[in-house]
Amino acid sequence: MEASTATSPELLVNGHLSEEEKDFEGEGIATSVQEEGGLSEARKFDWNAHWYPVAVVADLDKRVPTAVRILARDLVVWWDRHGKTWQVWDDRCPHRLAPLSEGRINEKGELQCSYHGWCFAPCSGDCTCIPQASKDGNPVWKSKRASAAVYPSVAQEGILWFWPDTRPEFQGIMDTNPPPSLPALADLTFTDELASRNLNYGYEQLIENLMDPAHVPFAHHGLQGNRNMAVPINLKVDKLENSGFTGMAARGPAVFTAPCIFTMEAQIPGKPTKKGVPKKVVMIFICIPVSPGQSKLIWAFRRNFSLWMQVLMPRWYLHIRQMLVLDSDLYLLHVAERKLEEAGSRKWETVCYVPTKSDAFVIAFRKWLRVYAGGKPDWNGRYDGLPPTPHREMLMDRYWTHVKVCRHCTAALKVFEGAESFLQVVSVGAAAMLGMAALKPSPQVRSWSIPLAGGAVLATVASRWLSNFVKKTYHYHDYNHALVK
Repeated sequence: MEASTATSPELLVNGHLSEEEKDFEGEGIATSVQEEGGLSEARKFDWNAHWYPVAVVADLDKRVPTAVRILARDLVVWWDRHGKTWQVWDDRCPHRLAPLSEGRINEKGELQCSYHGWCFAPCSGDCTCIPQASKDGNPVWKSKRASAAVYPSVAQEGILWFWPDTRPEFQGIMDTNPPPSLPALADLTFTDELASRNLNYGYEQLIENLMDPAHVPFAHHGLQGNRNMAVPINLKVDKLENSGFTGMAARGPAVFTAPCIFTMEAQIPGKPTKKGVPKKVVMIFICIPVSPGQSKLIWAFRRNFSLWMQVLMPRWYLHIRQMLVLDSDLYLLHVAERKLEEAGSRKWETVCYVPTKSDAFVIAFRKWLRVYAGGKPDWNGRYDGLPPTPHREMLMDRYWTHVKVCRHCTAALKVFEGAESFLQVVSVGAAAMLGMAALKPSPQVRSWSIPLAGGAVLATVASRWLSNFVKKTYHYHDYNHALVK
């Protein structure tokens, strides 16, 4: 597919490129689109009329309600054990607005608010019990005002999706307009599990960063290639429209399905698989708007070869590597986002100089965002501007953004913390035995002194190493580009 520069008449601005777009065209990569003022209402992108991923299903805990924020909405996710389905509700009790995510799933399988004990039935959200209401009086729990707000939701291909509208007419939306399918997730000849992380920069920064392969040898030096591997990259963009765009990279197609999904396929040169099909990797990135300056990424690198890696390679180890990659450009993106906000209402293409073909996908996304989608996600008037920059250690936190919600990393963390505690006990025990030996010296006791001292030292050193490993791996690990050779 060749880049579309001014070939599609319906995408022109009054039949020609604007002066800004001529400057923006660079090496012939600009995709001309119609400006927002010329779009019909039917062609504008409605942020509130699409499915959004909530979580990776395998990482959800069926025992407790879970709080999630997506598209400026506070949600509670919980398991209906009778209906065998995940529920996605508005995270507030209709009584005094306490978060239902701090509640419990009671003995009847209902969601109970922990503030005053109100109970709500699965699927409908109807209130079934108000402990403070007399059973002989007016049945106030039957009022619609007593019901919890329920979002349409469905688990598909390992991802829980929700539709951001609780009105009754949308409860059957799954039947007429299901979430987008990702064939590489459904295809059992491909392997790799989904993973997720919350990030301290916004949806716009996240998705354009993943569309930009040119940053990899620099921002991820030593993790994914190195600085000496940088070369010109020829990315090509096809037709850009309300629903997203398609493009072509060096080894295969790329597709942006608005608002969240970006996939890139890469055909691997060499021998085909045992089934005679070409080796292929499908990189799946699902970029979710949470709130200004906050986003969530769900990803998988699905492949149809080397399936043994799925069994032999521990997931927690792969996640360590992936956390390093995400951390190595996290601060860059966080600061760049704030510099862009400082530019105010100026168009992105006038603030950023993007003259090479390696930025073609980023340019197409920013044009889609500006022309069709109002320039940013629709926060429903709930936010105004970016939040303050937190301390660097909070900004790059791993525990709350990934580890706590990842079953693999949580299990590994418990093992390492247990080993650390065991080594501490061994160290203290060996030191105590040495102390007792000093009080009652004898040839036999002295013969054990050196092994005990050595064991105490080794246990202490190992314990300290594990403590540092746990902190860097599961809590906070900085990446200083100037010091990485």
